[in-house]
Amino acid sequence: MSVKVSIIVPVYNSAKTLRRCADSILNQDFTDYELFLVDDGSTDDSGAICDEYAALDNRVHVIHKNNSGVSDTRNTALDLAHGKYIQFLDSDDWITTSDVLREINDLFEKNE
Repeated sequence: MSVKVSIIVPVYNSAKTLRRCADSILNQDFTDYELFLVDDGSTDDSGAICDEYAALDNRVHVIHKNNSGVSDTRNTALDLAHGKYIQFLDSDDWITTSDVLREINDLFEKNE
């Protein structure tokens, strides 16, 4: 599997913000990416929300793991990522416009 961008979102007890984050990624007009939602041992509904998104879109990959912190969580997904570029986004963040991934990709490609 080859994709341009691997987006990694560590998730820990983020049920209140996770949908906004995931929707902002899935609503991008640039679609050559994979999205890793990495549930770091959440005790709220975050894990189930991650699974919902994976069931709706085959670009979404979910990893459930025991809590070990954000660095280990990111590294877990990095080991599985296929993208030429890596983007990290926290689960309480969101992308405000639908063209951000395309613009970033175009900038990297233009400037090698």
